[in-house]
Amino acid sequence: MPKAYVMIHLEVTNEEEFASGFASKIPGLLAEFGGKALVPRNTEVSILENQVTGRQADVHTIFEFPDRDSALAWYNSDQYQAIRPNRTNNTANTYFAIVDGIDD
Repeated sequence: MPKAYVMIHLEVTNEEEFASGFASKIPGLLAEFGGKALVPRNTEVSILENQVTGRQADVHTIFEFPDRDSALAWYNSDQYQAIRPNRTNNTANTYFAIVDGIDD
């Protein structure tokens, strides 16, 4: 079964609320579902192609999970859904996707 990845690109509109209500809670919650961050939140972007807004997002990250079921369990968990509004209410221009990796 292939690993699954969560890809996130977004612009933060309220850093304090985003950081305290969402970003600070993600590492522990990822670990609880077997996930881990592969790209740090504030990574430097070398090339940007954004045909939608042409603006650089503030957050680019990728989370890895053992499989799709784990990623979906994380996303659908009560814990994630409780903090999700702290992401959606404090960001714009969001791209969020859960995708399967290539089977080894």
